[in-house]
Amino acid sequence: MEAPSADATGELESAPTAPQEPLADLRKIARVAQVLIVVYTLTQLGLWLTGGTRTTVFRMAVPLLLLATVGSAIAFLVWFRRCRENAEILAPGTQKYSPGLAVGAWFIPVAMWWIPRRVAADIVRASGVEGGTVLVNVWWGVWLVKTAGGLIAAWVTGQGGGYTVYDQVAGVIAAVLVVLLIQRITTAQASSPKAFLV
Repeated sequence: MEAPSADATGELESAPTAPQEPLADLRKIARVAQVLIVVYTLTQLGLWLTGGTRTTVFRMAVPLLLLATVGSAIAFLVWFRRCRENAEILAPGTQKYSPGLAVGAWFIPVAMWWIPRRVAADIVRASGVEGGTVLVNVWWGVWLVKTAGGLIAAWVTGQGGGYTVYDQVAGVIAAVLVVLLIQRITTAQASSPKAFLV
């Protein structure tokens, strides 16, 4: 870093500052992720109301369900990685896990139960989301309870995974919470004083 120098008139010039790296604009991918999460959740709910996995409706809806499942996962992970990259720009040195691990951790057995939550908590802190850590913890707790409890409920009831009352209630709550989390982080990062969105 250069020290301030005097110009021809003898006045001090300030040292040149490095250009600020722009934040990625998350608004479009956030909207796509939110819509696909809602489509997935409503499809699951509709299939449960029509009888679950043992119906003709289910067999006909499999392509939509597959598209909504894969599409929402991809859109969420793209959004999540970009949020993590933005968090580093907003609060350099505060992120424990890399942007690659923000995505990869979802696929690592055992680590998938806690690393993504930690990444999300670091993102909300760096982004200045008011009450964000509480929202992350509630969403994560519901997601864990839905995932683990859904497997137990399917085993106890003999119904296909995802098609018990328990799964549907927990699934709707988890979906509402993650859609809200996406909105809160996206809004906070877009309105940051450091946001020169690209």
